[in-house]
Amino acid sequence: MGDENTTEEYGRPRRPNPETVSYLRGLPLEETLAAEQARTYIQYFQAEKKGYDKSKEHNDDPPEYPALVSATHAALSSIYKELASLSCEENSSTQIETLVRIACRYSNAAKRVVLAGMSGYWVFLSSHRFGSHVAQTVLRCVVASCEADLDVLGCDIEGGEGEGKMIIEESYGSHLQSVNGGGEVPSLNSLLLQTLEELKPFAADLAVHVCGTHVLRTALCILAGVEFVDAYAPASGAKNTQTNAIVTEWDNGPLALTRRGKFKDKRKKKKKKPAGGGGDDVRGSSRQEVTVMKPFNMTSDLRSEEFRNESNSLLRDMVDIISLAEGQQLQRGIKNKTNKVQPPGELQQRSCHPSSGPLLVQMLRLLSYRNNDSNFGKKGPFSGTDALADRKLGILPPEPRYSSGSEAETLVYRLLCWDPNITVGNDDDESREAELNDNDAAKQPYASDIIYGLSGEPRGSILLETILHCCPDSFHDILCKIGGFYDEATMKEYVSHGVSNFVVQTLLVSARDKNQ
Repeated sequence: MGDENTTEEYGRPRRPNPETVSYLRGLPLEETLAAEQARTYIQYFQAEKKGYDKSKEHNDDPPEYPALVSATHAALSSIYKELASLSCEENSSTQIETLVRIACRYSNAAKRVVLAGMSGYWVFLSSHRFGSHVAQTVLRCVVASCEADLDVLGCDIEGGEGEGKMIIEESYGSHLQSVNGGGEVPSLNSLLLQTLEELKPFAADLAVHVCGTHVLRTALCILAGVEFVDAYAPASGAKNTQTNAIVTEWDNGPLALTRRGKFKDKRKKKKKKPAGGGGDDVRGSSRQEVTVMKPFNMTSDLRSEEFRNESNSLLRDMVDIISLAEGQQLQRGIKNKTNKVQPPGELQQRSCHPSSGPLLVQMLRLLSYRNNDSNFGKKGPFSGTDALADRKLGILPPEPRYSSGSEAETLVYRLLCWDPNITVGNDDDESREAELNDNDAAKQPYASDIIYGLSGEPRGSILLETILHCCPDSFHDILCKIGGFYDEATMKEYVSHGVSNFVVQTLLVSARDKNQ
C-alpha cells in the first residue's frame, strides 16, 4: 500500500463489514449459467417480435426473468454503500468484479449504480492492489454496449412495464434517486466524466504507480474511444460449436479478459531469470503481445457529440498532466520562438520507468490513431479479403501515423526535447554522414543523447520504436540522422547491443524509402 501519508488525501474507504464479506463469499455466482439463462429469455422476445410460430419451440407464457441476473441486481443493491470498501478486500474484490460483469452485460441502469457507488474513492482504488483490478473492470464494463438491455426488453410487446424494468426499479430505485440528493437521476455520461475528472489531478502520480498506471491506461482508452486488442485473437460474432450461440465480446474479447484468476501470494512469488543469462543488456524473456487498435463498441449513451467533445478536452488535459512533468510548455503544432526547449528531466526518466514507460507508449499510439484518417480502422483492424489473408499469414495492419502539427507530434517533441523552431534539412545520401557531425546534431543538442539513451533501455527502446512507426516520413529520416543511425560506427554499436538491436530491426522495417 505504501506510506499512510501518501494515501490520506486519496479518500480511503472504511474497512469492509465482516458480515458483508461472508455474504459475498457465499453468493453462487456463475457467469456462464447467467449468460445461458439470459439468452433463453432474450430468444423468446426476439421470436415474439418477429412473429414466429411458438407452438412447438416456445411456451405461450414467457420464461422467467434470469434468476442469476436478478440475484446479481439484488446483491449489488445490498452492498451499494460498501462497494469501495469491499473492493479493497481480496476475496470480495473478485466477487464484485463478477457482479459488475453480469450486471453491466444486461442492464444500463446497473452501470450508473456502480459508478455512483464508487464515487469519491477512485484515486485510492486505483492505487490499491485489489481495488485497481475492480476499477479497471468497472471502467471497461460500463462503457461497453450491453449484449441485451433487459431493463426495457418486452415493454413494447407486453404493452406496459416489462419484468426487467420492475426488477431494476425494485433493486436500484432508491439509489438512483438519491445519488445527487435532489431526486434527479444522473446520466451515464455525467457519472463517467465525473469519475475521470476525479482521476485527472492525480494522473502524474498514478502514472508511476504500479497499479494506478493500468487504471490510467483504461481511462485514456475510454477518452480516446479506442481499445487495444490482440492482433491474432479470434473475431467476435462466430458461433460456438457446442452451444451454437453467437460468441460476443463479453465471451471472447477485451471484456472477457477482465476475468482474472486468483491473486498470487507475494511471499511465494519468484522472479525468473532472463533467457540470455540475466545481464543488464538483455531486454527480457517475456513475450511482448502484439496489439492493434479498434474503436470501442460503446453504449448508445456515450455516442453523443457532447460527450465526445468533453472527453476530447479531458484527454488533452490528462496528456498534458502526464507529459509535462517539469512544467514544459509547448504549443500544439505551432512554432513559437518564445518557448525554449527544456533540457532532459523527469519526463525522460518516466520514459524508462516500468510503469509510466508503457503508458507513454499507449498515449502516443492513441494520439496517432486519433490524428490519422477517420476511415482508418473504421471496420476494425482486419477488414476486407486482403487484410484477412494478411492476418492468416501473420502480417499486421500498418500502424497509424500522425501528421505535422498534431497532438502526437507535440508529445514526441516533449519526449525528445526537440526544438520545432529549428529545421533540420534533408541532405543528399552522399553527404548525410558528413553533415550530421557538423550541423544537424548541433541543431538539436538534447535529442541526440536522448535517442541514444532510449535505444539502450528496455522500456525506452519500445517508446523509440513506437515513434519510428508512428512518425511521418520526413521526421523519420531526420530522426535517423540525429540518432546516428546513418553513422557506421554508431550503427555497429546499436546492432551489437542486447536491447538497441531491436530498435535497428524496427528501423529497417519502418524505412520509408529505398534511399534510407
